[in-house]
Amino acid sequence: MSPTRLRFNRRTFVALLLLGVVLSAVLWAAGGTIDDANPSVDANVTERYRSIDAFTGTRAVTMRTNGTVTSRNVATVTLVPGTDRKRVRFQNASDRRYELQVSNGSTLWLHDIDQNVVTTVELTGPPTDSQTAVRLQRLVAAAGLTDDAGRPKSIGVSPLPALPRHAGATPQMDGNRSYAVEFVKTGTVGGRDAYVLDITPADNRSEDSYRQRLWVDTERFYPLRKETAWTVNDTRQSVTTTYTNVTFDPQVSADTFRSEIDDNTTVRRPDTPNTEWYRSRADLEAQSSIAVPDPTVPPAFELVYATQTTGRIEGVGLRYAADGRELSVAKFNYTLDIEEDEHDVTIDGQPATIDHGTTNSLSWNCNGYGYTVRGTGVKIDLIVEVGRSVGCHA
Repeated sequence: MSPTRLRFNRRTFVALLLLGVVLSAVLWAAGGTIDDANPSVDANVTERYRSIDAFTGTRAVTMRTNGTVTSRNVATVTLVPGTDRKRVRFQNASDRRYELQVSNGSTLWLHDIDQNVVTTVELTGPPTDSQTAVRLQRLVAAAGLTDDAGRPKSIGVSPLPALPRHAGATPQMDGNRSYAVEFVKTGTVGGRDAYVLDITPADNRSEDSYRQRLWVDTERFYPLRKETAWTVNDTRQSVTTTYTNVTFDPQVSADTFRSEIDDNTTVRRPDTPNTEWYRSRADLEAQSSIAVPDPTVPPAFELVYATQTTGRIEGVGLRYAADGRELSVAKFNYTLDIEEDEHDVTIDGQPATIDHGTTNSLSWNCNGYGYTVRGTGVKIDLIVEVGRSVGCHA
């Protein structure tokens, strides 16, 4: 296959590579009541979270740059936690191309109501927040909201995704001491009681680094508010997501997660890439016309799955996990817009750029292909080491 040279911004490329992975960790917590000054949890967080059949509410998402609001949207939502089933109707619809988003978990319908046009997108891979219940359990335990009978507090913790549809980070509190979590106080969001937790890098607690504050519902353990802030190139970015008017387990009709299409609706089905999933690198290599990278990763990391993407964009990917940490390696048949004067490191003599955030990434081009290595709960030095093991050999 001859590679296609498409000029993608490297941050756009990184966004295209967000893949989910379900980790089979379940932690337990036990204890007292919220009335305590230093409360403890007397319920299994994962069970409480997963017991939510659905919930309705008003969601507000605000983005800021250096303290100035750059974007804000408000929507009425019906969501099923742990799945991709949702109904989102934006209140400030004039500012958006799609006023209504509906998903039944396998298909997403984007409604342009003014034009009576619906765009359908087939969803693949694990649900967006498939790890949220486990992450919340770890956060609650690591914050010290357990008694002496609870699990040890030196466990892997992870921030939650900054945006509703983004994949999140899974940093682990092991030898790397990546993130620390702290119970701050109890508070309220939209009239509901919440535990307030702070998540910060364990080796850098300054406000200039990554920081997330969560307001977690004390009854159902759903994050009612998330404030996530980080600094990139001396620019402070933040995203705040808040749910108010929340009702858990409402009566939801069968039509809630169905598209609104009538005889006059124009339905568009874009040429979206198709993704095939494999259990091993060897299985992927046997099916792919693109040479598959063979990275060197630490022994603790095991391959979770391999992927092949076909369509207008074609590529291969490998996803590894170790105790809550994740590494991914991807190669696609287009190149990234990386200028020689903006590179951070070199890979096989090629300029490579590093993006910092809840998930760190390294990107470079070789022989007409774009490469990326992404890591959550993994230090940049290791990501660069893995990238150099890939190089331009595959």
